[in-house]
Amino acid sequence: MPVVFDSFYLTAVTLGAPYIITKMFTSERFRSGLSQRLGWLPTREGSRPCLWVHGASVGEVLTARSLVTTVEESLPGWDIVLSTSTNTGFSVAKKNFEDKLVFYFPLDFSWVDRKALSLLKPNCIILVELEIWPNFLVAAVQRGIPVVLVNGRISERSTKVLKTLRLFSRSFSQSLQAPGNIYCVRTQTDATRFLKLGIPKEKVIITGNMKYDNIPLAVPEEEKERLRQSFRISPEDLVIVGGSTHPGEEEILLRVFKTLRATLPIRLILVPRHIERAQEVEGLIRNMGFPLVKKSLLDKTGDFPTNPRDTVLVVDTMGELTKIYSLAHCVFVGKSLKGLGGQNVLEPAGLARPTIFGPNMTNFQEEANLLLEADAARLVHNEEELLATVGHLLRTPQEAEAMGLRAQKVVTENRGATLRNLKVLEKILRENKTR
Repeated sequence: MPVVFDSFYLTAVTLGAPYIITKMFTSERFRSGLSQRLGWLPTREGSRPCLWVHGASVGEVLTARSLVTTVEESLPGWDIVLSTSTNTGFSVAKKNFEDKLVFYFPLDFSWVDRKALSLLKPNCIILVELEIWPNFLVAAVQRGIPVVLVNGRISERSTKVLKTLRLFSRSFSQSLQAPGNIYCVRTQTDATRFLKLGIPKEKVIITGNMKYDNIPLAVPEEEKERLRQSFRISPEDLVIVGGSTHPGEEEILLRVFKTLRATLPIRLILVPRHIERAQEVEGLIRNMGFPLVKKSLLDKTGDFPTNPRDTVLVVDTMGELTKIYSLAHCVFVGKSLKGLGGQNVLEPAGLARPTIFGPNMTNFQEEANLLLEADAARLVHNEEELLATVGHLLRTPQEAEAMGLRAQKVVTENRGATLRNLKVLEKILRENKTR
């Protein structure tokens, strides 16, 4: 029953009220889209059938991109609306789906979910990866709206959590197993875990990982050249990119840079995962004694204030990581030495960039393992190993290039999941077009 989860959420909100109120006043990111999260969604115009696609954050939104494109080409005449849960995901969705309704996903209170579904009237809902919210799923199933999970993944821990939730709510358990729902998952391991939730075998389909279909294999040379000129990168420079870095990792990369620049003509570009940390990263750089330039300022003025090879570049703009990766002779992917979960290692791999990451890759373990098995990336456990690995790759360009090409091959060989998901979706969408 919805009252079970509503009571839990209300209790959590009550206990966390001091923290929530503080964050509301101090963090723009925290209060972004609050009215939409409470169910006041934009009005959907017209009476065309509606497909609601939800991806939690940037990675899921980008994963959905190729599927949305193929659905539009295969089944014209549908309104496609997109929701996300984070402000970065919202920004990326607005940029990639300019002609579509984009909004924040509602909080999982039963009355909020009902309001959102009544306003949008979707004929079908697509959830990317694992965005199974109990009240939302129950509300959708009660209205006869089929829910399709694409690129589905589930950890052993999440499996245990969902199995426990089933014990508290019969309606949630029944909604998981609803006849109209389909679970398109990435691997046999994911399929086995979904079956443990009591989902009928015929409803769980292994379609592969759609992320590979969305990974760019190249950046236009004119775009790369524009960035090289803007960043004052000379042909002799060896570029290290720290992508999606988290607290603690910038300091490590700065120390690696300080050591290697004594013997190598290197440049360092830092791309913090959250751009609001740019000022914090700026302080770290100054404390290490390096001049810096922020990309936002460089875009406005075009002025590079100091000797480029002495300067650390901080990327404090959104949506440019792929282009930045294309400049790299060596990439470190963040949230893997400090923090938990890792970030997307496929982005530099698709561009054939030599890629390094730490041991904390829970959120991208499958991708990391594929790259390591193909000798297409390097795993480091600490600062010393990172220093040695970066130095070795920069000093052996042929070996680094070969490793990058093997990484790109891993990406190309794993493509095709989008079309497999589309085949599943086409039947469902045709059946529910006039629902």
